[in-house]
Amino acid sequence: MHRMIRILDDLIDRILAVFLVLLLLLGVYFVYDTVCVYCNASADRVSVYKPGSGEGEQIPLSDDYVAWLTIDDTKIDYPIMQGETNSKYLNTDPYGEYSLSGSIFLDSRNAGDFSDSYSLVYGHHMADGVMFGALDAFFDERYFDAHCTGTLTVGETVYQIRIFAALRTDAEVKAIFTPNGSEPVIKLAETESAIYRMPGNDHIVALSTCKDPGGTERTVVLLTLTEGVAERQ
Repeated sequence: MHRMIRILDDLIDRILAVFLVLLLLLGVYFVYDTVCVYCNASADRVSVYKPGSGEGEQIPLSDDYVAWLTIDDTKIDYPIMQGETNSKYLNTDPYGEYSLSGSIFLDSRNAGDFSDSYSLVYGHHMADGVMFGALDAFFDERYFDAHCTGTLTVGETVYQIRIFAALRTDAEVKAIFTPNGSEPVIKLAETESAIYRMPGNDHIVALSTCKDPGGTERTVVLLTLTEGVAERQ
């Protein structure tokens, strides 16, 4: 009887040891997977392709690349992609490969050359200011005013951008999420924005990200494009 109990105790100990090892391996995998997701989402991974960066510029991203967005002194320094549908680049990186972090992408209903009076750009909300996780900082007024400039490069044209509003809204709000012109967007921004500055013109781009996973609340930052400011040499 005692021998049987010892055998059972030994068996239980072995099962527990295997279980703990499996838990440890699972934890290591999740940490590794999280690191990989954030590494894939980092702007450093694609910076070699930034227009004007030199040698790396000769190596193309996916054919769906349409523009490059840079907001001065922030981590937002990414290519903008555009797929046939808005689902394509949710989990596809700028190289056309599967990635949980996806890409920054232009609404499929918009003109790829940003000639529309209102263009809508999406990106995942990620920690540490990666991708469009950086949009949260624009709800601090001092930060907003210190980081409201940048560039949008479309082909050979470099547009100057100026951020003029930051707001939280719902994904069902048509004025924001149906790109049908800039007038309804500006009207909504005037009344709903947490921070609002008068836009310099009516050529508007919205940067949108989810506030919470699975929710319908969206964080939106609005900016204007000033056309024809500079031509790349």
